[in-house]
Amino acid sequence: MSETTYVLGHSRAEIRRLKNQGAMLRPITERLLRNAGIDAGMRVLDLGCGAGDVSMLAAELVGPAGSIVGIDRSHVAKERARESGLRQNTFVQTSVRSVLRPRTL
Repeated sequence: MSETTYVLGHSRAEIRRLKNQGAMLRPITERLLRNAGIDAGMRVLDLGCGAGDVSMLAAELVGPAGSIVGIDRSHVAKERARESGLRQNTFVQTSVRSVLRPRTL
């Protein structure tokens, strides 16, 4: 099965757009995560985390006792989480498809 290309790419302009989008939608996203039941001490998986805004917001909600795993082809989220000092975030730079691909024994 071939890998699908992210149509908008991973350029600096696209990462900047994702960051701006994340900031603009933060109140709505926070409400969504809270309504979904994301709370202190939980473990959260963010598939296709992009620039990491949702992952980092989820990290604030789960607190230091929780953990977040973000999966994306880009390395941007990992760098941003490190810069922000969030320690409960782990980012894996790979395609979502490779994580979801069934394993054969």
